Formats: sequence, C-alpha cells, structure tokens
Amino acid sequence: MSQPLPRVLSLLRERKDELMRQWTSCIRHDPKIPQASALDEEELRDYTPRLLEDLIDSLAQSAQPGTPGGASGQEIGSSEAAKLHVSHRLAQRYSLAEELRELGALRSVIIDMFVRERVILGDGEAQLVHSALDEVMVTAAVEVERTTSAELRRDVALRELFIAILGHDLRTPLSAVRFATATLLKHEDVTAAVARLVQRIAASNDRAVRMVEDMLDLTRVRCHGGLPVEPKQVDLRSICRQVTVELELSHPEHTIRLKAHGDGHGMWDPGRMEQLMSNLIGNAVHYSPPEEPVLVELRGQDQAVVLEVSNRGSPIPPELLPVIFDPFRRGDQQHEDMRRSKGLGLGLFIAKAIVDAHGGSIEVTSKPEQGTTFRVMLPRSS
Repeated sequence: MSQPLPRVLSLLRERKDELMRQWTSCIRHDPKIPQASALDEEELRDYTPRLLEDLIDSLAQSAQPGTPGGASGQEIGSSEAAKLHVSHRLAQRYSLAEELRELGALRSVIIDMFVRERVILGDGEAQLVHSALDEVMVTAAVEVERTTSAELRRDVALRELFIAILGHDLRTPLSAVRFATATLLKHEDVTAAVARLVQRIAASNDRAVRMVEDMLDLTRVRCHGGLPVEPKQVDLRSICRQVTVELELSHPEHTIRLKAHGDGHGMWDPGRMEQLMSNLIGNAVHYSPPEEPVLVELRGQDQAVVLEVSNRGSPIPPELLPVIFDPFRRGDQQHEDMRRSKGLGLGLFIAKAIVDAHGGSIEVTSKPEQGTTFRVMLPRSS
C-alpha cells in the first residue's frame, strides 16, 4: 500500500534543504560532471529548489479533494524554472551529458530518501515525480539543440560574411596587378627575362583571382543554398573545345583527347559551364601523369548531355570517395597528388554546386586498373 500523500509532502518539505545538500554533494564529486567542481554552492543549486517546489505544490494540489489536480509532470519539467536551470547550466559550459547526469542524480536522491523513510509512492505520485524529471531532461536536450544551432548559425554567418567582404576587397588589388602585367607585356622595350618574370606574376595573380572567386562561390552556396545561374541557349561542344584548347596551351606536357557525339545544345549558364569543365578537366590534368592522355567525352542524349572526364593517375582512396565533393578536402587528405595541389580544395565542390544548380548529377569512380572518371549528366532544360 502507498503511504498517505500528506506523509510524502511533509517529507519533501521538511527535507528539501537536505535533498539539495545531498544532490550538490553528489554532483560536485562526480568525475563525469567536471564543470560542477568549478561552481559554488549557490551556483550549483541555481533554480533547482524552485523546480522541487513546483513538484511539491503540484502534489499538494492533487491531494485536495474537490479541486483540480496540479500541474502535470510535463508542465513542471518544461516550466520556467526548468528552462532557467538548463540555461544556467549551458552558460556554465555544461555538456548535454553532464546536465542529464546531474538530473539523474536529483532523481536518485529523492527516491533514496523515500526508500530510507520507507515511504512507498502511489502510482499517481510516482508518475508525477518521474515524468517531471523526465521532462526536465527533454527540456535540457531541446535547449542544448536550440542554443547549439543558434551558435552554429551565427558562427557560419560571421564566417561567410567575412569571406564575402574579404573576397570583394581582394578583387581591387588583384585587378590592378592584372592590368599592370598586361600593360607591361605590351611594351616593346621589355626584355625577354623581364617578360618571363611578368608572365609568372600574371599567372600567380590569375591563380589568386580563381581562389577568390572560389571562396565567393562557397559563400553563395552556403548563404543562399546554391549558385545563381542564368541559363541561355548554348552548345556544350563549343565550350568544351574552348576549355580543352586553353588547358593544352597552359599544360603543353599533357595531351587532352576530346570526343563529342550528338547534339550539345541546351539551356545552361555558359559561364558556369566553362567553369565546370575547366574544374573537371583541369583536375584530371593535374592528377594525370604526362605520358597518359586525359580523355574527355561529350555525348548528346534525348533529354540530356553527358560529360565524362577520365585520367589514369593514382586512384582516389576509397575512404575519400564519399566526401570528394566536400569543400576543403585537400588539406586533410593523405593522397600524395592531392597534398601537392596548390588549390583550396574547392574545385570539385563548386563543380557539384554548378551541376546541382542546373538540375543535373555528378558521380565519380576510381579504380587502379581503370583510372578515375567523373561523369556529369546535364538536362537540356535546367
């Protein structure tokens, strides 16, 4: 038989301070709650006594005949006192695991007191006590998720804003360097040695410009959910030939073999298509040994055009394939060729963003005996 409810209430009221002391002592000496040791007694208690008072008041109301019952366990656990308690703990840099552990300790000291005093809770009282503490745990989880999500969104927004401002501000000096090198190369009195030096400066400046544009594209994808595109009627065969010629001129030690079949016309953003092909074919050239040709094949189908770019360089490690299109992958990759890359590791990320913006798909296969192939499918009407 359960004890009369007044006995339960009197125990909770009489032993409230004792319960708080036992609870704070328990969590202070718990090695799995390291943040607790840095708080004083008042900080440890914070809003927990109010939470216990809410529980006592609700039990008292339910004991009065002819009156509506008190707050439910869910209402107590999601009350202002519970939210303030959780917010205080988060401000003290508690992890979710630490907060849940100390709430479990509160449950234990309450139940242990009833056991010592041989007080058996009735079904209703037991349900109220347990559901209230369970709901505080749910409140803790929700508050941690909300706070963490807000902090992440704020951090991402600040990073993207910084990148956007930096990229915009860098364009002006880089444009000035491009103009100056182009002007110098037009002078008839420039010696061959000076011309070679200026060409190297121009090449390095072009690489810096591409890095800035890549960073701005990364910002556009993350801030706006994708890259902006302006589809027009274009011929992918013409764009592919142009990109191939430019890459062969800049990499004379490599051979690029282009095969184009079928109709290459469709509605795509011409600038983004050029960027896509430059990234994929340039990537293949970078990782392909000079003696092995890079194969580029463009096939027109009924409703789409398929682009395949293949090279016979070292295969991509299998563990990297699932994340090959993630940004900044090169910095933490162990693949020897990838460590030598001078890029930011955004080329394939941007290539996928371009394909996604046109409603297409991109995939990669890489095996020692077959080499690496990137396959892109672009619907004619994106």
